[in-house]
Amino acid sequence: MPSYFLTIRALVFSTLVAMPAVWTGMAEARFIDIDHPVKMPAHFQHGLIFVEPVSQDGDTLRFFTDTADGSLMYEDTARRLELTTTSAIINDREQEAAFLPPFADDHYIPSPIISDGLIPLRSDDRKPPHHRVILKHGNGILGSTWFAMRTWTINFPEETFYVQPTDEDARNLDPGETIPISFAEEDGDRRYHFARLPVVIGSDTLSLVLKTGSNIILDESGKEQLDHPDHIFPAGLISESQFRKWREENPDWNVFDDVDINYNGDLIKVPEIQIGSYTAGPVHFAVRNDDAFADWFSQFTDEPVTGALGADAFRSAHITIDYFNAELIIHD
Repeated sequence: MPSYFLTIRALVFSTLVAMPAVWTGMAEARFIDIDHPVKMPAHFQHGLIFVEPVSQDGDTLRFFTDTADGSLMYEDTARRLELTTTSAIINDREQEAAFLPPFADDHYIPSPIISDGLIPLRSDDRKPPHHRVILKHGNGILGSTWFAMRTWTINFPEETFYVQPTDEDARNLDPGETIPISFAEEDGDRRYHFARLPVVIGSDTLSLVLKTGSNIILDESGKEQLDHPDHIFPAGLISESQFRKWREENPDWNVFDDVDINYNGDLIKVPEIQIGSYTAGPVHFAVRNDDAFADWFSQFTDEPVTGALGADAFRSAHITIDYFNAELIIHD
């Protein structure tokens, strides 16, 4: 069992040991074994996935999901629903966190495994501007710690999202091509849960982080140029140095200047990418400083990455992300 799981479990138990009734009740809600594929109460917006679970008390929540982001819940949600909260060490730092409520069977989402069911809390007044656009009045983000150590199937064309059983024999997955994905490890234990995968683009094989929630906020000019109906656009991300290389080698690739509101950045349209034998295109990438990858994303991956691959690359795909076996399956 990974060391970080033991740390969080020990700390939470020591915090809640004086409240055995709460601990027992919440444990039953958190550690329900999933023995068959469960369809998530998901809403797709241009390939970006939101889940809208309903608690057993009838409260509807709304979370944005992203395989390469942090998980968080806004404090007002925890207060309003009177959720059990505690101080816990998650991702190497102590922070206030809450347990998700028990959910109705027909609008259920699982709790995180590796953080023992806890989701870090964030003050509502610390909501970044782009979260206000994406989440609106939503309740938080379900990131890498929520996806970790489970298996998820996403059919982008049909807009369905399933969590698969732990027992591989009970999954009934469609056939497909298996692509290895990699994770950062330390002393044999998985350290972080940002998946890295090789992607062929142009003349390069790049290491990219799998970030299903990758997006930018378009200005009005960007909406018009891309013929896109919304400000939210599911672009991937690419380092500035790789962007310059692409422009030098492929001057015919379309670039949309300064259409990314948050970063006043450019967007490049790549005609085609390849993952294993799967090809997709066109795929869009927003430009970020090299430090965003060298100093930020790469600290969570086993090897340095130069970009992030998002839902824009999977518009026509039916995929399964198997965190336990470190595999991406692209179904036929």
